[in-house]
Amino acid sequence: MQATDTTPIVAVENAGVHFPVGRGKSLKAVDGVSLDVMPRETFGVIGESGSGKTTLGRAIICLEKPSTGRILHTGVDPYALSARELRRHRRQYQIVFQDPNAALDPRMTILNAIREPMDVAGELPERERVHRAIELMERVGLSHDFARRYPHELSGGQKQRVCIARVLTLRPSLIVCDEAVSALDVSIQADILNLFAELQAEYGLTYIFITHNLGVVAHVSDRVAVMYLGRIVELGRTEDVVNRPTHPYTEALLSAEPVALPSQMRPDKRVVLKGELPSPVSPPSGCRFRTRCRFVQPVCAEQEPPWRQTGDGHWSACHFAGELPIMPAAELHPHKHGTALVGAGAAS
Repeated sequence: MQATDTTPIVAVENAGVHFPVGRGKSLKAVDGVSLDVMPRETFGVIGESGSGKTTLGRAIICLEKPSTGRILHTGVDPYALSARELRRHRRQYQIVFQDPNAALDPRMTILNAIREPMDVAGELPERERVHRAIELMERVGLSHDFARRYPHELSGGQKQRVCIARVLTLRPSLIVCDEAVSALDVSIQADILNLFAELQAEYGLTYIFITHNLGVVAHVSDRVAVMYLGRIVELGRTEDVVNRPTHPYTEALLSAEPVALPSQMRPDKRVVLKGELPSPVSPPSGCRFRTRCRFVQPVCAEQEPPWRQTGDGHWSACHFAGELPIMPAAELHPHKHGTALVGAGAAS
C-alpha cells in the first residue's frame, strides 16, 4: 500500500510496550499511545528521560514489538507479514541513533560502513553499491577522502553524517532521529539540522524527531507530542504547543529551556518541577503527572484525565485543559520571543 497525503505513513493505535521485571510486574515504558504521522511531515516527540519516547521510536521501526495495540505502516501491520516480507518492509523505516560512536563499527572503513546495509540486502551489484555509498557520503558533506578512514579519525559531527548517509542507502520513507544532535556541539547541531531539512526536501522524507530539547523540536517540527511516563499528555501543531500550551508538564519543559544570559538578567518566572519521575512499574493513579503538578486537585488522583481538544488539532490529557493559567514560551522566555523557539516547521 502506497502512502498518500491522506494516509498516515505511521498510525500508532493504543500501543503499549511492556517489559517484565519479575514477580508478575511489568515496566510500562509505553502505555496506550495513539498518534498519526503523515507523509513528508516532521513529527517531534519530547519528554524527559524515562518518558518512553525512545521506546516508542524503536517500536515504530519494529525494533520493539508492541505488547498491546498495534502500529501500522501505511495501513499495513508489519507483524502480519512473513519473516521475509518483514525484513524487506522494514528497510523503509530507519533510525539515526544518539551516539554515533556506538553506531559505527571501529574496524570498518567509512565507505564500508555506509554500504553495509546494501551489502546485507544483496540486491545491487557491488559497483553500484560502492557508487551509491560514495555519492551519499559526499551528499552529507564528506569528501571522497573520507572513504578509507576509520571512525576514530572523525569528529562527532562527521560520524553522525556517516550514520545519516548509511540510513539513506536503502532509500527509506521514514527516519526516526533519536536524540540525533544532542551529543554534538551547539555549532554542529545547526549544521546537522540544516542537513536534515535539505534531505527531506530532496528525498521527500518523513521524520520523527525524538529529543528532550524543546528548542530543537520547535525549530524543525510541524507537530509535536509531549510524553510523560509512557503516555502522551499534549499533542498539536508545534506553534500551538509552544505558544499556547495547555498541559502543566509542557509548561515545565518550556521553562526548563536553557537561557544564555547572566542570572541577574534571567526572567523571574520559572516553573520548577518538584520530586522525581514516578516509577513506570507502579505509576500514580488518575493523572500520572499529578504528583509533580502545581495545579493538582482531588479529581486528579481519582480519575484518569480524558483527551480534551483545546484548538484545531490541539489536544491535552488534563482535567482542566484550557482553564489553567499556563505560561507560553514568550512569557517564560521573553528575550527569545520571535526567535526559533517560537517558530516552527523549518524543515517542512
